[in-house]
Amino acid sequence: MSGKAEVFDHRKQPVKHGRIRVNGIRMHYITAGSAKDVLLLVHGTPKDSYYWYKVFPLLTEHFTVVAPDVRGFGHSDKPPITDGYDCKTCAQDLAELIEQLGHSKYHVHGEDRGAEYAYALTALYRDRVLSLSFCEMLISGLGLEESSFWTKDNVTAQFRQEGVWCWHLPFFWLPHVPDMLITGHEKEFWEHFMRQECFNPTAIEPVALDHWIECVKQPGCLRGILETYRASFKNG
Repeated sequence: MSGKAEVFDHRKQPVKHGRIRVNGIRMHYITAGSAKDVLLLVHGTPKDSYYWYKVFPLLTEHFTVVAPDVRGFGHSDKPPITDGYDCKTCAQDLAELIEQLGHSKYHVHGEDRGAEYAYALTALYRDRVLSLSFCEMLISGLGLEESSFWTKDNVTAQFRQEGVWCWHLPFFWLPHVPDMLITGHEKEFWEHFMRQECFNPTAIEPVALDHWIECVKQPGCLRGILETYRASFKNG
């Protein structure tokens, strides 16, 4: 790859970038493809639409693909409030985006935190979502909370690579503390976080890691990311 974070379609053409006002914010998105079937891709933490750069060329021949930056992430707005980062609000963002782009029916796939937004979108707009798939995420109420507890079994399983201990959840839930500790150390924290949580750390290319770290350094981005976790108790 080159040193610039770019996304291409199956014809090796750059994807289209856009920004639309939805649900009270400006949402950045990328899109490519002209197929009848529409696929919405929803990223996780601490990423943005660039996360999908390896799969876009594999998908755009078969789908019209839309990948937004979720509110609080990437180049979408980061409202300076504590409300509005819950799953229902983020799902409304996604529904309005797709509608404004002229798509009434679509498939949706979510990764990591994006899986919760995709799940909520499907629950709220069942008449629009044709199919749901997700990966790398335990859904709230279906095992996520139990896997975040500081217990002997969770910690032991994590270090033996026999299970999942979501240690970052209670850390991100804390008010002020993660903001204070991560600010100024974005590269050290997020590089460790992403490589530690990745099955194959070498799969994360330096250009991608650098791109996401620069995004997180934007004013309001770290707070926006953390607010999506602090909103977990509102997701019910």
